[in-house]
Amino acid sequence: MINYYLEWEKFFEEAIKLEVPDFKAKEKLIYLGIGGSGIPGRLLQDLGIDVRIYRGFHAKSDVNTSALVVSYSGTTTETITALMDVLRQGYYDIVVITSDGHLEKIAQEKNLKLVKIPKGLQTRYSFPYIFTTLIKLVNNALGLGLNVTELKDGVSEGKERYVIYSKELAEKINGKIPVFYSNDYVGVAERFKQELNENAKYPAFYDELPEANHNEIESYAKGRAPLLPIILGLSEINDLTAEVINAIRIKPLFTRPLKIISSLLLLAGLTSLELAQRLSEDPEKLYLIPQIRSKTSS
Repeated sequence: MINYYLEWEKFFEEAIKLEVPDFKAKEKLIYLGIGGSGIPGRLLQDLGIDVRIYRGFHAKSDVNTSALVVSYSGTTTETITALMDVLRQGYYDIVVITSDGHLEKIAQEKNLKLVKIPKGLQTRYSFPYIFTTLIKLVNNALGLGLNVTELKDGVSEGKERYVIYSKELAEKINGKIPVFYSNDYVGVAERFKQELNENAKYPAFYDELPEANHNEIESYAKGRAPLLPIILGLSEINDLTAEVINAIRIKPLFTRPLKIISSLLLLAGLTSLELAQRLSEDPEKLYLIPQIRSKTSS
């Protein structure tokens, strides 16, 4: 099996060269996407960008709304249905990011702005193409001044250490139920959970700090389940919570937000593959997701 995460440096380099259309955000910015195509929108929020995310069949827009619509495959029923919902409301300030499929056809038929990214990957492997494109778009729209090359740098500079650490982390997770937490990088915590679910077919969960400190942390008091808390990010509340619940603490290697995001998502992917190997699971094979997709697309 090809370890596509080890190809991310090249993917980011290619993505940086992709052209994006001119995009000027209006008063409200919305994001339509789900699963591996949805998490990049959540990461925009981690960067402090005011964006409302729709990860379902419906979305609301008006004359003051701009929309980013993402489906790597171009066949995601929920996102396509939500886009049609937006189009019925009559407002077309939309950029579509996809590699293929019905979504591309809709964008062409409706004359929507379109960014075509390379196809042929699992959605979770395509993150460099999706997220780099998003950063370039919001840079133009909001004048953020983010340096997209930091995405590639985070992977290239962190890869050697995270290849090693992913083996250690997978060993600690095996046999436990990991729960990922963060205050400042909640999208990264969610991505860790998703990667273990899909690649390793392994239960994993996530929650947000400090919300979990007002309820969920009590579940660790009596040790009634084999939970393994793992806390990510830089903020002080992450440190304080880790002390209270005796969590594994993953502090980023970097301080620049884009480098933090790309490097930690690399770690998430590598860890999930290491765990899959220990469990003799094929990361490419899916059992239940295709079943629910067939039911929701009919």
